Amino acid sequence: MVEQIVKPIDSIIADSRKQIQPYVFKRLESRRPRLPGKKIAKVITITSGKGGVGKTNLVANMAICLAQAGRKVIVLDADLGLANIDVIFGIRPKKNITEVLNGTCTLEEVIVPGPCGVQIIAGGSGISELAHLNPEASKRLFSELRLLEDKTDYLLIDTGAGISQNVISFCLAADQIIVVTTPEPTALADAYGVIKVVSQQREDSNLWVLVNRAENQDEAGFILNRIQTVAWDFLKFRVQHLGYIPQDKFMYLSVRQQTPLMLFSPMSPAALQIRYIISNNFYEKTTENDVNKNEIKGIEGFIDRLSRLWNWEKA
Repeated sequence: MVEQIVKPIDSIIADSRKQIQPYVFKRLESRRPRLPGKKIAKVITITSGKGGVGKTNLVANMAICLAQAGRKVIVLDADLGLANIDVIFGIRPKKNITEVLNGTCTLEEVIVPGPCGVQIIAGGSGISELAHLNPEASKRLFSELRLLEDKTDYLLIDTGAGISQNVISFCLAADQIIVVTTPEPTALADAYGVIKVVSQQREDSNLWVLVNRAENQDEAGFILNRIQTVAWDFLKFRVQHLGYIPQDKFMYLSVRQQTPLMLFSPMSPAALQIRYIISNNFYEKTTENDVNKNEIKGIEGFIDRLSRLWNWEKA
């Protein structure tokens, strides 16, 4: 049965372009010029309390969806223990962020082009906690990250699972946090654990919950409402609903083919729902009023927060 569904990659991509064209969002042909000192590249951290909930897969497909809508997107794999964003995209980077920290190359040399213009910064291994870097490596990382501000509209950070110092630091420093969970009780409990830690350390966090592999909208709505109610009753913290992704066999097949779902099967139920979520929550332009309200701090604000969390001064 699987053999009948799986097609050669070139054929899949060619078919996908034809299928997706009527549904691709209008590109921003004329963006408002970015004012000096007012450049905004939105930083979104995608995390989960438990591994295996499909977080990295969602990051890859969200990135492609944003890129198809005309956005410039950089994906940073911040899971240094089990980095695998490159596997989802089907690429083999020769360098990763570990070499930037070691000073053997620049961040620009690490960035690898992915599908639809998405740029990828692969994670590495051997560093248990970025927060424990020495001052020289920390300042080098901040200096390199700052250079991304003018190169992207969205910086998507794929963290590891759990509540390690690395994960929480990236959450607290971001403009927006997306916590991914599934309907499983263990995943829900661990997602609530992330929400609890974040809420206790930064009350104004912009945190959203996304339910993956839901059977239907009713199940997802029940879970989202329950999380929101519990977070408010016990933490006095407002959790926002990002939506849900339905259970979809094509998601599984796309992972096996190392081709993101948005290209493998762009009209599948999960792909359509991802596109719906992106169009309803990330398509708006960043206006000067947003900047004045300090709703989005961008990469510079992200670095400011990380430097305070890690007790290092910016480079």
